[in-house]
Amino acid sequence: MEQKVVAHTRDGRIHKGVTGDFAAGREFFHLLPAEGGGVPQRIDLSSLKALFYVRDFLGNREYDPPPGFGPAKSPGRKCVVTFDDGEVIFGFAVNYDESAPGFTLIPSDPEDNNEKIYVVRSAIKTIQFR
Repeated sequence: MEQKVVAHTRDGRIHKGVTGDFAAGREFFHLLPAEGGGVPQRIDLSSLKALFYVRDFLGNREYDPPPGFGPAKSPGRKCVVTFDDGEVIFGFAVNYDESAPGFTLIPSDPEDNNEKIYVVRSAIKTIQFR
């Protein structure tokens, strides 16, 4: 099944599109660009910071998410992820395993445009569990 995603790479590039072959254990996946299709782009997991599964590609730039966790409940452990580039995300780590190359994070804000985020462990500066 193809899913809308936004791939953020460790060098700051952002790629929007759909993927049907992402798997956490694989070395790469393919992204069909959102801007009119074209040739699928190969994205190596080693270059990835995080893969955001989105409701839509536009989002709402004016939306100001509430700080912290708020009243939302989700399976998984509450955590705060700080990436190497300084971005901070509050969420719930669903399948956290220290030995895995990454894990799924459910955003703490149910109104967030991101439905879930695959976080690449090597792109994390710190992770704090609450």
